[in-house]
Amino acid sequence: MIDYHTHTNRCGHASGTVEEYIESALSKNIREIGFSDHAPLPESVRDGYAMSASEVEPYIGSIEICRERYKDRIAVRLGFEVDFPLSGSFDTKYLSDPRIDYLIGSCHFIDGWPFDHPDFIDGYRKRDIDEIYSRYYSAVESMAGSKLFDIIGHFEIIKKFGHRPNRDFCPSIEKIGKIMSVNGLAAEINTAGMIHPVREMYPSDRILQIFFKCNIPITIGSDAHKPEQVGNLFPEAIEKLIRAGYRKISGFSKRKRYDILL
Repeated sequence: MIDYHTHTNRCGHASGTVEEYIESALSKNIREIGFSDHAPLPESVRDGYAMSASEVEPYIGSIEICRERYKDRIAVRLGFEVDFPLSGSFDTKYLSDPRIDYLIGSCHFIDGWPFDHPDFIDGYRKRDIDEIYSRYYSAVESMAGSKLFDIIGHFEIIKKFGHRPNRDFCPSIEKIGKIMSVNGLAAEINTAGMIHPVREMYPSDRILQIFFKCNIPITIGSDAHKPEQVGNLFPEAIEKLIRAGYRKISGFSKRKRYDILL
């Protein structure tokens, strides 16, 4: 069992230290834990969303210390969750830093609107829902085509508050899936949707089937914002993956993907 999507108190909207997340993973027999705190964002939107630029090196250092300290008990991976389009606040040298094991590309903003933040949920009332979904998938398509990342994070997070499109976006998703496949990108099954209003993992079973058909590798993340959330609902996630046809998941080390049998 692995968990490649966790946060710590550095991001401003999570709690817990690196050590506390690792100890939680150990208590649940997780063999690999990956840290993917939010990479820096512009000052105007950073507060409560992401670490500052000055915290990047201390963050990396804290993971590397724990990687060594716990090396005989659990594999500790170093990652970042990076918002796309890139804002310029995260030094691009880190996109090829040999200390980093993987980068998760994610979309949390549409034209500056933080659509997954509960304080800004009224934005769904002010916009056409199909246009929202269209803009979201357009951003994800560009992200997949950028070749900057290893994993596409919480695909379909646009449904977080239960708002569903009126039209079928499967053609758009299949197009994105083909781009991901060509570029060697993995997707994640993210269990955090089960604790959000949508009460459904990201992505849906239907999208998982599209990913499997497109031969897209899969990894697993809890999107834990508290140590006790590490590995949350992973047996259910594994069951969903097996139903979709998957028999292996993906791990990462120094930006190289490898297979782990389910």
